[in-house]
Amino acid sequence: MDRAIVLVGVSRTQGDLGRLEAVESAVDQMEAWAREQGIPEDRIVRLTDGADHPVTARRIYRAVDRLIGLDTLEQLIVYFSGHGCMLGRNEFWLLSDAPGDPNAAVNLEACFDLARYGRIPHVVLISDACRTVAKNVLQNRIYGATIFPSFDDGGPGCGVDIFYATRPGAPALELPTLVGVNEVYQAVYTEVLCDVLRGGEPKLVVDGFIRPRPLSEALMALVPKDLLRRGMAVGVSQEPDARISSDDRAWVARFDVKKPQGVPRPRPPGPGSRGDGKGIDGEAGPSEDGTRDDDMPDDDLPPLPVGSLVEYLLTHPADVAGLELQVSRNLSDPAGSLLHSVIRRAIGEEPALREPGFILRGREARRVVCHDYDGRIGSRADVYHPAPGARLEPYTAWEFPHLSSPAQALLIFRDGSGTLLPVFPGCAGIVEFDAEGGFALRYEPLDGQADADDLRELRWLRAAVAEAASQGRFALGRASARMLEARMQGLRFLDPVLALHAAYAYREIGEVERIRALQYYLWQNLGARLFDLAFLSGDMLREDYGVTGFLPATPMQSTGWVLMDSLGRNLPRELRDLRQYDTGSLWAHYTPEGVRALEAWLQPQVGPAEVCEMEAPRA
Repeated sequence: MDRAIVLVGVSRTQGDLGRLEAVESAVDQMEAWAREQGIPEDRIVRLTDGADHPVTARRIYRAVDRLIGLDTLEQLIVYFSGHGCMLGRNEFWLLSDAPGDPNAAVNLEACFDLARYGRIPHVVLISDACRTVAKNVLQNRIYGATIFPSFDDGGPGCGVDIFYATRPGAPALELPTLVGVNEVYQAVYTEVLCDVLRGGEPKLVVDGFIRPRPLSEALMALVPKDLLRRGMAVGVSQEPDARISSDDRAWVARFDVKKPQGVPRPRPPGPGSRGDGKGIDGEAGPSEDGTRDDDMPDDDLPPLPVGSLVEYLLTHPADVAGLELQVSRNLSDPAGSLLHSVIRRAIGEEPALREPGFILRGREARRVVCHDYDGRIGSRADVYHPAPGARLEPYTAWEFPHLSSPAQALLIFRDGSGTLLPVFPGCAGIVEFDAEGGFALRYEPLDGQADADDLRELRWLRAAVAEAASQGRFALGRASARMLEARMQGLRFLDPVLALHAAYAYREIGEVERIRALQYYLWQNLGARLFDLAFLSGDMLREDYGVTGFLPATPMQSTGWVLMDSLGRNLPRELRDLRQYDTGSLWAHYTPEGVRALEAWLQPQVGPAEVCEMEAPRA
């Protein structure tokens, strides 16, 4: 196989992010491994800031583009060691001029899509970087750039695998280690990864290959064990993650089967009590499961992690899943917390739903604007019990009586921010704000649209998916994708929010046909083409965009904005420019300036239809 690797290391960025001490040594290790694998020297590209040479997106792009231009390349590996951050569900590698320069970052989501429909059969992205949330205004304004070219004649869908050093929201650690009499910093994930890729775990080498999925599963167990070996305190943890879309024939490392494998490279002793190491902020990583060394036995039933819990919930009926989990498996603390949140969401009560429209909790709307509705928008304030025995909670309702066809409504809140959402006959959208200013969204059927059994299945399935998505932990494999599709098809009422979560997860494993099937199903049942589904299916790359052809006229999830560079390059500039006003939460939420720009853009597009708006009463 013709292979190449691009090694990127950024030890220092602009601003208040600290210098990372282990970057150069981590890149050294990966470079040495690449040579051991027989990758030719002219196909090993090293780009670091070790000689005070700034690392830019353009430098990385040129290296990737040159390698792709060889035409014979069958596998491309891109490795990164440095600072990273998350904006909502979207991830960025920070380069030398970040965060002051909003383009001095690599947009991983856009890279995934361009690589997926590019010309390299197998692309591997390895990210030894933090996945902590953006911490200040400058980080929240990061746009990032892509490092892959775009092709109109790309293949039907290449295999793209992403290996993450840590879980969403957590840092990737570098730790001090004694080498002889010297103390040096090591990047924990890269140390373990290189050891495994060199054959240090013989059971992973099958027929001379280490394949992506078994590698990802092994790293999830090996990195926490390595921290224990180093003598780290219980509160220091790091749980790797991965997104695998390649098939079972793909591989990451190759060995000569005639030579014995499996002699691990000796590792220096851990630092004991010398310190907890540094993440993106120079702080130790948070505990993932709070387990002690004796709570992590090498037996068949380790604590169930979040990803496995989500897959379990998707493949078990709603009436037994929670009970079976609690009596048959130990859950890690994050998994237990997730299950508790899922159960709370699934059994909670809903406000009284009388008409199509929206229910708002946690924040009031100042007005609601709709160009597509010829009735009068009603508004009322009320209270309800969110759970049996719970205290009364206030809410406001915006109602569209006699709504006969889907429309889009701009909800403008009292602080001037807003969101653009579809409104459908036969159901009501529920918008619930949290203490951080983000909101959760779901659609509930009105009376008669679904029976009790259907509602129970919908709420359980939606709770599992939405809660995992809100934590950035929702991902599907081939089997769970099929099960989720079958369960959604069995619902009398399919919440479009559940369909959106599924579509973004389908995209990550290359299941475009499932996205198109969802799009057709919602068209039949709701009479609308959702923007995000048409966007993710690639339809907007093949047909002219019309603001009245999709609902809403912009992405509903913020990830849609991040993917504009790869999937939305044919869309109007006025639309793409609205991205700068999105706050980066899970659901698109625009600043006051963005709301004004959105209103100005929408009105000439949809024509002179009457704008219906009404001041909301206070609860």
